[in-house]
Amino acid sequence: MNKKMKYNNQFVMVGKSDEEDSRPFVWKCLDEIGKRVEQLREDAARVEAEKKALLSMLQDIQDEKVRNMPEVEVEEIEAMTERLVCRCLTVEIGILTPRTAEQESALTKVNTIMHEMEHQFNLNIEKSLQRAKAYLNACLSEPVGAHIDHRFQGMIIECNIDDQKKIRKRLECLVEQYSPGEDMKG
Repeated sequence: MNKKMKYNNQFVMVGKSDEEDSRPFVWKCLDEIGKRVEQLREDAARVEAEKKALLSMLQDIQDEKVRNMPEVEVEEIEAMTERLVCRCLTVEIGILTPRTAEQESALTKVNTIMHEMEHQFNLNIEKSLQRAKAYLNACLSEPVGAHIDHRFQGMIIECNIDDQKKIRKRLECLVEQYSPGEDMKG
């Protein structure tokens, strides 16, 4: 009995399940599907980031005090902004990251530390920037500078690889935002 498999939008005869010659084709299909799944996850992450950026821009417009504009125009801008925010919120993208209990616990600890550090930027930029650099160095295979926060590094290592990448990106953005002249990317 022959089996059909869809490959490149075409159904292809695979052959009998006990035939040796269909195995390379199946592995090739699985490899291709694996690549496409990863591409799908990357595309979803990009769309998720785009949504966040659009909402941030709209929030900036909403927060901005529109000066020297007639009240009618201000009302139109507010209405349009609100409509776009609502429309943007109708887009839901989700990438689930499977985690063990240990990875979940480590991520919670890292997020708590990150949140505290981000709050500290409002109080002491220089100290917080040094802390962010030490955390970023803990995430890099080739650290930039001498200081590495080894405690933070231990927590990062316990996290899922996808979470490690997100935390690294978050730290790179913070360091870049508060010290635009330095290169901290590894």
